Amino acid sequence: MYDNRVLFHLLLSKRLILSDTLGRWHPVQLAKHLHSHTPVLPLPASRPEQPLGAPAFVSKIINCATALDSVMSVTSEPNNTMATTNTVTNAEQSNEDSLHTKLDRIFNSSTTSGPVPVHYSIEIAAKDDFDIDQLKRLTPQPVFCALPWVSDDNLRYADDFLRSPTLQLTARLRENQYTVLNNVSCYNITEQQVDQLLRSTGIRNLFVIRGDTVSPGQQFQNSAGLVQYLRTWQEQQPDHRQLTIAVGGYPYGHHQSSSQTEELHYLQAKISQGANFLLTQTLYDAPSFLRYRDRCREAGISIPIIPGIYVPHSYRHLQALLNLTHIDLGPTVRDAFEAHAHDAPDQFQAFMVEYFVGVVRELLQLNATTSSDPIKLVHFFTFNKFHLLQQVLEKLGEFFK
Repeated sequence: MYDNRVLFHLLLSKRLILSDTLGRWHPVQLAKHLHSHTPVLPLPASRPEQPLGAPAFVSKIINCATALDSVMSVTSEPNNTMATTNTVTNAEQSNEDSLHTKLDRIFNSSTTSGPVPVHYSIEIAAKDDFDIDQLKRLTPQPVFCALPWVSDDNLRYADDFLRSPTLQLTARLRENQYTVLNNVSCYNITEQQVDQLLRSTGIRNLFVIRGDTVSPGQQFQNSAGLVQYLRTWQEQQPDHRQLTIAVGGYPYGHHQSSSQTEELHYLQAKISQGANFLLTQTLYDAPSFLRYRDRCREAGISIPIIPGIYVPHSYRHLQALLNLTHIDLGPTVRDAFEAHAHDAPDQFQAFMVEYFVGVVRELLQLNATTSSDPIKLVHFFTFNKFHLLQQVLEKLGEFFK
């Protein structure tokens, strides 16, 4: 059940009153109703596709021109949706609460014999090529779905976050029984906007990122400050619902850090403020992740560290991602990729699937030789290329459960 004052605030913002049903409405369902009674604001012209990448783990490729279609596809549902509000609400509430439980079960379970069970999660983008049926066909299904945050897009909806394409997709995924991890960037977001985001959407699973850009006057200058604020916010809520918070890690180093020591210092600050687990930037080889994990453990960092994998669908996209993240692959990996720079698209994708299957297999095979710190969850940045992910999962079927 959500605070009636929150719902009433939403109603006042739309100049609507909904009689005595107010206390029984979930914010997501209420937003759908409000949207159907509210003129849709014009959207800016579409922007060219840009790649996601660490350090921000932010998808730059959400197409604003299709945002309206995304909104309308969710909000223009049959009237009987409202008749089943309580059922949907319970499912969404359960999914939000379940991430903390799921991760606790995965990372704290002990395996006395046999291979270590490995699970996976994915990042998807709220853009026009997203097909929920393709998501449903993935076998096995992901533990959670992460959704990127593009500040310039989402902050346009700061007066009503539920109308943003990202939050519309969040609602759609939750209604289909998927657990969602919402990325939130420090870039130009205020405490009031964080409050509005949490209260109006009911989201409780957050991947806190600083963002590629930092404005001199923005309220949260780094991820640690936003994590701290979220934990303070949580303590002040009457329901005391658990926030599950992820932060980012950089096996290849952050290009703005002067040293590994400085980088670990910032990571420790994020964790000390209450981060639950760590997602790494995109990996291109297994040894880099293992060295990074060892450095973290030696520094006293004990939270789960989840390796991030992206299977590039084109050489152009790979180059753009590397340029954005300032990652130096080293001659061996770089030469391997450049040898396929001029392949036909299907040949390039086939090579990349095999290559990253090898990277993941190298990581997971170590679980058989060490029981002290096994890898139990792998995160895939999909860019909605589910066919490539499914190929990877099929080739690694002996690992994933």
